[in-house]
Amino acid sequence: MSSMIRDIDPVVRALLTTMFGIVVHFGTVWTIEDHITSIFSSFSASSSISCMSDDITFTHHHDQSSNTYPPSLLLQTLVLHEYWVYLQHMNVLANPLLQHLDRRYGIALLKSKKHWVIAGTLSAYWTRESLGMFLCLPYLMLPSTSTASSMYDENSSSNNYINNFSMTHYLILYSLLYHTYKSRGVRRDASKFSSSPLGIMTLVIDDFYIHDMYEVLLSVFRLLLQGSDTFIHYCIVRDLLVVFSSSSYTTSLLSTSSMVTEEVENETCTTSSYYSTMVMRMHILFIIWVIHAALNQLFRCSTASIMVMWWQSLTKTSKATTMKSTMTMDGVEDDQDNYSHRQNSENCGIGAMKDDCAPDRTRSVSSSNCSGVSISTSADDDDGDIDDGSGRRSSSSSSSSTSSSTGIEADKNCSSVYIVDDEFIVRRLLQPNDNISNGNAASSKMGCTSTTGGSVAVDGAVRLSMAIAVLSAFFMLGLGQVPLKALPMMTTTAIRSIDIHCYFDKKWSTVIVGLVRGQRHMLMHLAMHSWVLWSLLHAIGAVFRTPQPRPPQPTGSVIRKWFIIQIIDLSVMLGMASQATVTPSNNYGIDMSRNSIMLICVLLTFKAYAQSMRYPKFVRRSLSIVEFVSKLAVLRVLTTSASFGTITVVSSSLLAITWVVSVVAARTMRNHSTQLVRDDNSHGDNERLDVVFLGHPAFLSDFWALWLLPYSLKERWQAPFWALPLWPIHFIFGWYICNWGNTDYFLGDDNRYGQLRIQNWVAPHFGRHFVTHPHQVKENIEACARHAERTGVRVLCLGALNKAESINGGGWGVGRALGPNRKLSIIHGNHLTAAAVVEMIYRCFRNRKTKLFLTGASSKVGWAVARALRDRYGYDILCHSTDPGRRKYFELNGFASASTLSEGAAYCRHWIVGKYDAEVSEVIPHGAVAIVFSVPHPLKGRRDLRVIEAGTLHMDLSRLDKPRLFANKLREHEIFACHAAGFVAAHRLNEQPDILRIDEMGPVNPSEMDSWLVDAQKLGFVVPYVEPVSESYVGSLAEDRPPVIIVGCGPSGLSVAAYLSQKQVPHIVLEAEINPDLFGSWGQHFSGLEITTQKKWCTLPGLRISDKEYPNDYMTAEEYQRYLKQYVHRYAINIRRGAKVTSIVRGPDQNRPYIVKYGAEDVVAAWAVVVASGKHRIPKHHTSDVIAQKLKSSAIPHVHSAELCDDAIWSQAVQAAQNGKLCIVGFGNSAGDLVNVILQQCHKNCIGCNNITNNPTIHIATRTVPPVFPRRIKFLRVDTMGYLIRLLPSTLQDMIVNFLWWALPGSRACYSAFPLHLQRWSRIGGRVPVIDKYGLLASGFQSGTLVGHGPIIDITNDNVVHFDDQPTLVSSGAYATNSRVTIDMVILATGYVEECVIEREDRLNGLYKCGFGTSDRFLPLRTICEDARCIADDIAESYHRTT
Repeated sequence: MSSMIRDIDPVVRALLTTMFGIVVHFGTVWTIEDHITSIFSSFSASSSISCMSDDITFTHHHDQSSNTYPPSLLLQTLVLHEYWVYLQHMNVLANPLLQHLDRRYGIALLKSKKHWVIAGTLSAYWTRESLGMFLCLPYLMLPSTSTASSMYDENSSSNNYINNFSMTHYLILYSLLYHTYKSRGVRRDASKFSSSPLGIMTLVIDDFYIHDMYEVLLSVFRLLLQGSDTFIHYCIVRDLLVVFSSSSYTTSLLSTSSMVTEEVENETCTTSSYYSTMVMRMHILFIIWVIHAALNQLFRCSTASIMVMWWQSLTKTSKATTMKSTMTMDGVEDDQDNYSHRQNSENCGIGAMKDDCAPDRTRSVSSSNCSGVSISTSADDDDGDIDDGSGRRSSSSSSSSTSSSTGIEADKNCSSVYIVDDEFIVRRLLQPNDNISNGNAASSKMGCTSTTGGSVAVDGAVRLSMAIAVLSAFFMLGLGQVPLKALPMMTTTAIRSIDIHCYFDKKWSTVIVGLVRGQRHMLMHLAMHSWVLWSLLHAIGAVFRTPQPRPPQPTGSVIRKWFIIQIIDLSVMLGMASQATVTPSNNYGIDMSRNSIMLICVLLTFKAYAQSMRYPKFVRRSLSIVEFVSKLAVLRVLTTSASFGTITVVSSSLLAITWVVSVVAARTMRNHSTQLVRDDNSHGDNERLDVVFLGHPAFLSDFWALWLLPYSLKERWQAPFWALPLWPIHFIFGWYICNWGNTDYFLGDDNRYGQLRIQNWVAPHFGRHFVTHPHQVKENIEACARHAERTGVRVLCLGALNKAESINGGGWGVGRALGPNRKLSIIHGNHLTAAAVVEMIYRCFRNRKTKLFLTGASSKVGWAVARALRDRYGYDILCHSTDPGRRKYFELNGFASASTLSEGAAYCRHWIVGKYDAEVSEVIPHGAVAIVFSVPHPLKGRRDLRVIEAGTLHMDLSRLDKPRLFANKLREHEIFACHAAGFVAAHRLNEQPDILRIDEMGPVNPSEMDSWLVDAQKLGFVVPYVEPVSESYVGSLAEDRPPVIIVGCGPSGLSVAAYLSQKQVPHIVLEAEINPDLFGSWGQHFSGLEITTQKKWCTLPGLRISDKEYPNDYMTAEEYQRYLKQYVHRYAINIRRGAKVTSIVRGPDQNRPYIVKYGAEDVVAAWAVVVASGKHRIPKHHTSDVIAQKLKSSAIPHVHSAELCDDAIWSQAVQAAQNGKLCIVGFGNSAGDLVNVILQQCHKNCIGCNNITNNPTIHIATRTVPPVFPRRIKFLRVDTMGYLIRLLPSTLQDMIVNFLWWALPGSRACYSAFPLHLQRWSRIGGRVPVIDKYGLLASGFQSGTLVGHGPIIDITNDNVVHFDDQPTLVSSGAYATNSRVTIDMVILATGYVEECVIEREDRLNGLYKCGFGTSDRFLPLRTICEDARCIADDIAESYHRTT
C-alpha cells in the first residue's frame, strides 16, 4: 500500500482528496437533512401540524407574542468545530493518502526521539476534542413535543429533559473516557520512550498490516476504534442541527420545494434562515477544509506539523536556539552523521527499499508555498528523505549544510515530511531496547523538546481531559443530568426574557432584602444543594490529588477544622430532613422522608466517632463510601425538584466549572511514588542518586503496601483482610507484570539520609516468580541496573532474592550484563547482614557453650555466620541442607550436618533460621528460640516461640530530610542490613574519591564483615537491643503444683501432651517401654505392616507428616514410629522411660489430687492423670471357645498376629500357606493385613523358584462377617468417605455402609464367600470395616485362594480342623461343604485384651482415659486426637482457674 501511494503524482493526490471530501461532505449533509425531515414528519403527525402533500412545511401554533431568538455564538461555534473534527476523522479513517502522510511525519518524529512532542500534540488534540464534546452535552436533546419546544422557553422548567438522554449523550461519555485513556496512554509511552504492540502511540502511528490473522484482527480493531470515534462526531453534528431545526429556534423547517403556502411563508422566513445560515456556513467550512487537505497532499505537508510547531511554542522550546546549540556542540555533528548513517544502513538492509538509499540519485523540488524550500529526494521516490524538524535527515544527503538549513525553513513554514518507507519501522522505533537506551541525552542532542517541559504540558492536558470525563460520568450516571445544563440559558439572548432583570432596576440593598424575604426558602435550598454537590466533587477530586504523608499525630487545628466541617455537613442533612415534607416526589423511587435522611445523619455521627477513636482504616473508608452513595442519592432527588430546578441548574454548572478549573490549575495530577520512574529528569532535578535499594514483594498481596501509600509506619505493614479473597486477581496481576508488563520497577521512597540521596525501588516480580519465571526476573533485574547506570546512580543494593545464586550468582550476573566499564557499584549487603547476625547471636548467648541448628547454612550469609560462631565463640553448629554434596562440604570443614529439619528438632531448641521454608514453622520445637534473618521469616504464626530478628538494624531518623513513606514492610526506624550496606558503600566512595566503584559480590569473608558493621555504626545504624536467652524452658514444671501425669506415649498420650504444651500446662509422660524408638503398640506388629488410612488421616495435632520425608500416600508402621519420635521433639515432650505404672490413688490434699506409683518404689504427685496406655498392648490368646488350648493339645503350631516378629515363624507361616494348610482365626483388619503380606510373599517365592502351578491357600475362620471395602474406587478413597460418613447420624451410617456392601462387586464377593448362616454386621456401631488394600481379598475369595469358614469346632490329633460350615454356593452353581481341613499352622487374629490401670475414669475429679473408646468412628487416629483435645481443654481450664 505504501509503495503504491508513494508512486501517485502529488497533483493527483490533491485531486483525489478533493473528490473524497466532496463525497463525504454532501453525503453527510443530505443524510442529516433526511434524518431531520423524518423526525419532524413524525412530530407533525402527533401535534396536529399541517402537512401539505408532496411539499412538507411545519408550523407551530404558539403565542404570537413570543419572540424567536437567534442561536448563540457558542452553539454555532460548536457545530462548526464538531463538523471540522468529523471531516478530519473521516479523512483519517477512509483516506489512505492522509494515513500515509501522517504516518511518515510520525516516523520522522520517532527517529528524532521526539516522543514528548508526539505525546503533547496528540494529547492537546484529544483534549480539544473532549472539551468540544463536553460543551455540546447541554445542547443535545431529543426532539420530542415535551422537550423540543420547551428547552429555551422561559416559562418551562429547565428539568424537562432530565434523564432524557439520547444515545449521543452516552456515546459522548464513552468518547470522553476513551480520550482520557488515550491521553494517559500516550503520556506513558512518551515517558518510557517506547510503546508496546498495543500501546497508544503504536496504534496511532503504525500502519495497517494483513500478514497473518493477528495483524488482520489488530487492523480491524483499530478501524473499529477510529470508526466509532467518527460516528460519534457525526451524531453530535446531526443532533445539534436537529436543535437548530426544533421549534425553539424555528417554527418550520426550510423546505427546498418552491410550493410553500403563502399563509406560513411570513412566519417561517425568519426562523428558517437560522438553519439555512448554519448549513451555508458548513459549506464554507468544507471549502476551507478541502483546500487545506488538498494542499497537504500537494506539498506533502502534514497538518500535524502545525500542531507540532504550536506545541513547541506552548512548551517554550526555541527551535533556533536548539539548532544553534546542536550545530555548535563538540561532537554533535559527528553524532548526527553517525545517526544518519546508521538509519541509512538500516533502511538499506531491507531488500524492498534498497533503491531508496541511493545517495547519488537526487533531485531538487521547489515550492512557492514553502518559501522556496529545497528538499533532497530520491529520483525514484518522491518521498525519499524527511526533515524531522531538527535539521537532520533520516538518509544521507549530498550536502549536509544545505540539508540543515533547509530543514529549519521547512519546519518553520510547512514542515514538509518524507521518509523512506520501511515495513514495521514504527514498531522497531518504539521497541524499549532501541529507545530507552538513548534516554533524554540523545533527545537533547537531536533537538527534542525538553522532557520536563513536555511532561508538564502533557500532564495539564491529561488532567483537563480526565477532569471533564470524570465530571461528565458523575453528572450523567450519578445525578441523572448533563453537566453545565445552564450553559444554553447563559449563552442565548433568551435570558433577557427572564424576570430577574427587574431586580437590577433597584438598588442592590433592595434586591438582597427582596431575595431574603421573598425567596428565603429558595436560597436555603440553593445553599444546601451547593454544599452537598461540592462535598461530592471534593471527594471525587481525590482521584487527582497527590497523597501527602500524614503526620503521626495531626495537629489540633487540623482536627478541629475537620470536625467543624462534619458539623456543617450534619446541619445540612438536618436541614434537608426538615424540608423533606415539602420536597416533591421524584422519578427515581428514592425515599426522601425524614427517617431516611436521619439515617445519613446517624452515619455522619458514627463516622466522626470512628475518626476520633482511630478506628481501623478500612472501617473509616467503608463509612466514607456509604456516605458518598447516600449523599449522591439525596442530591439526585434535590436536582429533580421542579420547584428549584432553574436555580440548582445554574449553581451546579458554576460549581462544575469551578471544580474543573481547580483540578487543572492546581496541577494535582496523581503522581505519587508508586508511579513508574523511567525518565532521567523524573525527580524534578538533576541531583545524582547515591544509593538505590532494589527489593521485590514476597507475596502476591504485598503490592498493596505500594498502592495504599501513605500508611502508618508505627507498626509493620500487614496485608488487609480483604486482600485474601482477591488472591485470583493478585495472581493474574503478578503473572501479567512478570510476563507482559513493561515496568522495570516502582519507586517506593525518595529521601536524603545525611549527605546521601537514597531511593527505594520495588521490582515487579513476586517471590514465586524466582521459581516459575527465572528468566524474566533476571532480565528485569538487569534492566533496573542498566537504568541505574544510565541515570548516574552510584550504588545499587540488591535485596532479598534479587541476589539469588540461581538468578545472577549473587550479583555477578548483573555486573557482567553492565560490562567492565560500568561505574555503578553493585552491593548484595551480605557482609553487613552476616556481621549483624553474628553480633545478635552473641548478645543472646554470650560465652555459654550452646548448641545451635542453622537452616540455610549453604547460603553466603549462613556459611559466614556458621564459621564465625564456631571460630570466635566455640558454639556447636548443626548445619542443615537437603543437598548431599553440600552436607559433605560441611563435614569436610568440621561441621555436623543434617538432611531434615526433624534432626534439628532432636538436636536442640535454639535455631538460626536463614532460609524461608514453611516447614520450619511446623517442625521447630515448642517454646524454642528462633534467631531469624531470612526474608520473610516463616514463624509469624508460632506464638509459643521467642523470635529474634537478626537481619535488621535501627537507623537514626534524625538524619532523614523527611519521613519515610515506604520501608519494605518494616517500621519507620527499621532497615534491612543489606539495605544499610548500600549506605556504607556510598560513604566509602565519598571517603575515598580515587575509588571508581565498590563491588560486593560472591561469598562473604568473615574477616572483613566486621568492618562493614563498624562503618554502619558511624552512619547511625545500630544492632537492636535484645535480652539474653535464659536456660529455663517454658514447659518446665511448676513449684507450687504437681504436673499432669500421662500414662503411655502412644498416639493418644502424645496428643494429650501436645495439647497441654500449647496451653502451658506442665506434664510428664510415663512409659513402660525402655527403647526410645518405640511408641505405643506400633512396634509390636509384624514387619512391613502398612497403615490402612492415608497419612493425612494419621497426623497428630500440630505437626503435618512431611511429604519430603514420607513421599508415599501410605505409611508403614516403622515410618509412623519415626514420625511419632519427631512429634516428641516438636513439642519437647518429657518422657520417662522404663516407668511402668502400677497404681493410681487419690492424694492427701487438693494440692496433690493423685499419687501415681511406677517402677519399683517410685512415686509422683499428679494434678490430673490421663491413662493412655492403649487397648492394643496385650494379645488376646484365650477366647471363649478355648482355641488356644485345643491347638496346644493337638501340637499344631500357633501364634498371635502381634507376635509375628520372628523371621523363622514368619517363614513357617508362608510355607504353610503355599501348601494350602494355613488357617487364620478372625477376620478383621489385622487378618486382612496378614493375608495381603503372606500372599505377596508367596507370589515372590513362586517367581523365585519358577513354580507358578502351586497356588497358595489360606483358610479364614470367623464368627461374624464384617463388610469388606476396597481402599480406593477410582478417584474415591474409602478413608475420605469414612471421614464424611462419620459426621452423619448412626442410622444413616448403617444405611450407607449396607448399601455399599451390596453395591460394590468386591464387597459382595467377600460377603458370599463365608457360610450363609454366619452373622453379618447389621449395625456398624463405630467399628472399622475391613479394608481390602490391594484387592487381594476380593480376588482371593473369587479364585479360591482364600476360603471362608465358620468358627473352629474341633481339632483332631492328625492336625485336622473341623469348621462349623454349612453348604456354600460355589462359582459352578453347586454346593460344597468344607468342614474338615488339614492345617499345619494357625495364626490367631483375635484382637487384644484391654488392660487399664484404672477401672473407670472420673473426669470431674481429674482422672481420664484416652484411646479406650469403643467407637473408632471409621478413623481411629482422628477419633483419638478429638478425644485428646477435649481432655486437654478440660485439664487446662481447671489448672489455670486455680492459678
